[in-house]
Amino acid sequence: MKPDLQEKIKTRGYWRINFQPLVYQQKISSLGSCRDFVERHIVRLRGWDYPAFLRKNDEYSGLEPAADFYLGWVDWENHKEFWHMYQSGQFLHYLALREDWLEEGGWHRQLAEQIRTMSSLGIRGVVYQMTEVFEFLCRLAGAEIYEEGVRVSISLNNTQNRQLWIEDRMRAPFSRVYKTAASKIEFVKQRVSKSEAIGESKEMALQAITHFFDRFGWHNPTIETLKKDQNQLLSGKI
Repeated sequence: MKPDLQEKIKTRGYWRINFQPLVYQQKISSLGSCRDFVERHIVRLRGWDYPAFLRKNDEYSGLEPAADFYLGWVDWENHKEFWHMYQSGQFLHYLALREDWLEEGGWHRQLAEQIRTMSSLGIRGVVYQMTEVFEFLCRLAGAEIYEEGVRVSISLNNTQNRQLWIEDRMRAPFSRVYKTAASKIEFVKQRVSKSEAIGESKEMALQAITHFFDRFGWHNPTIETLKKDQNQLLSGKI
């Protein structure tokens, strides 16, 4: 991985996603199996997979073995992220907010002139991202590495004075500003059973979505609209 990628991601807004098995022991037989395990359970619902898994090893991306985990990373246009999959079954992911790197995205440079870096958080992006995170958790749990349960921790970082933004021009803009004073917002579920991870992924994603929006002062989003966005993503209709 690029030696400065983690520091680069941390300079702007980013997600930190962590799944920790409640019982730590070797769940995945080898480092190569860690890589294959991620590839088999990737969530492919839109133009960018969760988590990103690019087989090329070049200046923009790579897959690399480490001491007890496999590492995948990307630093290309406004996509900046890296993940670790440990033999214990722990998954750790740092994911830059794409709206903070629009000036590096070839398709988004015009939008970058309108959206100031570290000023906004796209609401549909949150819905899609959290739905993908919990769908990935569902798939990992179905592969029997969280038999004893899993702790889920998701934090959104460098958020102070950031405001919610409606990316879809077909939707009415907010009638007021929804902004947070928090520099970090965290959503934690200390104990998620295997059955909950598999059977309640959409519901848990919705809990996370509304939790983050609540910290921006958007206390009563229309739940049916959020569910509709979730369903369109999961059905491949976006």
